[in-house]
Amino acid sequence: MPALLVVFVHGWSVTNTDIYGELPARLIAEAAKTGGPRLDVQHIHLGQYVSFRDEVRIPDISRAFDAALAAVLKDAGANRRFACITHSTGGPVVRDWFDRTYVQAKRASECPMSHLIMLAPANFGSALAQLGKTRLAAIKAWFDGVEPGQGVLDWLELGSPEACALNLRWIEDYPRLKLVEGANPLFHFVLSGDTIDRKLYDFVNPYTGEIGSDGVVRLAAANLNATHIVLEQPAVQAGEALPSARKRLRSLLKVSSRRAAPTAFKIIAGASHSGESKGIMRSVHNDGIAHVTVDAILRCLQIKDATAYAALCGAFTLENAARQDVGSRLEVEKVPVLPDRTYIHDPRSMVIFRLLDTQQLGTPDVKVLLTAGPNNDPNQLPENFLADRQFNKRSGNLTFFLNHAALAGCPPIPGLKAGSIARPALIPRQPYGLRIQPRDGDAFVEYWAAELHANVQDLLPLIPPNETTIIDIRLTRVVREGVFRLTRQLAPRSFKNPDPGGAL
Repeated sequence: MPALLVVFVHGWSVTNTDIYGELPARLIAEAAKTGGPRLDVQHIHLGQYVSFRDEVRIPDISRAFDAALAAVLKDAGANRRFACITHSTGGPVVRDWFDRTYVQAKRASECPMSHLIMLAPANFGSALAQLGKTRLAAIKAWFDGVEPGQGVLDWLELGSPEACALNLRWIEDYPRLKLVEGANPLFHFVLSGDTIDRKLYDFVNPYTGEIGSDGVVRLAAANLNATHIVLEQPAVQAGEALPSARKRLRSLLKVSSRRAAPTAFKIIAGASHSGESKGIMRSVHNDGIAHVTVDAILRCLQIKDATAYAALCGAFTLENAARQDVGSRLEVEKVPVLPDRTYIHDPRSMVIFRLLDTQQLGTPDVKVLLTAGPNNDPNQLPENFLADRQFNKRSGNLTFFLNHAALAGCPPIPGLKAGSIARPALIPRQPYGLRIQPRDGDAFVEYWAAELHANVQDLLPLIPPNETTIIDIRLTRVVREGVFRLTRQLAPRSFKNPDPGGAL
């Protein structure tokens, strides 16, 4: 059996292959031991792509990756397959390559990649990308002798149209491909940390210390176990009176709900996004000492069939639950002179709201409000339920980062001393709902208020922890009669301030 061909692909704004650290050499050493996949240094290729030029976009990188890979596979011999290990933006790059080159060309079964192991991938983007696009970031990049890489950052910004398009195909279309079956199966793995390297923390930028992330990428944004939900407002009926129409359109109905095919997802304990001390990749040394990243990668590389893959998915799920157990959530940071700082690592969920109307146009004139309790009151939501919110100006999508423990409730968090409590129990305030609130006053083209219908009794089960849920809200675009009228009056008359009239 030939040695396994391995290709490494780095992340955004990397300018040196030292980013891979000693991980490639360590994998060779570990694989040489009994029972490991046979690797050889001649068969490990380190990617070096340009993401620090503003004109370069993800599709450009995936196209160039395909050309570079073709030469490697040609030298490797006929029907040679490879495993790909990516870090950060490298995950979306290789996923985009696979999607464009094989899925959209309807030849997924021909893909030469056997394993895609993504370390801290920004599959749904990163909250930091929006900050990377600021003028301050551009100035810093200029001093570093590079550009910010705006083309790549556009993809990485939370709620970007490009990331949503790829991930919606992953959820809606990919399950039918049955990638883990057949003669040439392709196995996807996501390994991501949940630890903040406090030495790298930027106090000016709170995202680098965000709970539920590795300091750059959120667990929910890395995880490919995702859901797509479509909520829709009813249509206006011809001749219907305005009061009746407004009341009937008050309900948002759930049209569909789909889950992605199960993907192996593991939380790497103690790993941050980068850095030599805790970085999920850079902290690996070729010293023979046990390392959780190396162990997880080798477990992934040993998968050869659908049965083994399903078993690993289940094992990772159990290990993640143990990692996020109530007794393991308290972090204490020792600070010289000052009192120790404490952090509670609650599981978090990410929700991307796509607001569209019946003509697939954006709806910028409405607000999205979460509600709680039997009266659907936004003021009844639990304290600290909302960790962050970002608006994507290009797509109009809105991303919420939610504390799932605050919404679902949580037992008391034990303190360090026996019998002590670091945080009392959190009490849920279900059911949780959704309200669409338009701007005030009549308009000639408008959207009307709506709330989640009774057929979705509670939003909480739709937004699992450590996952992203894309919720499409399709609102009825209401056009009023006053937009166009005909008159038989031949004498000149002004229609500068017409009555909007009824709904068409």
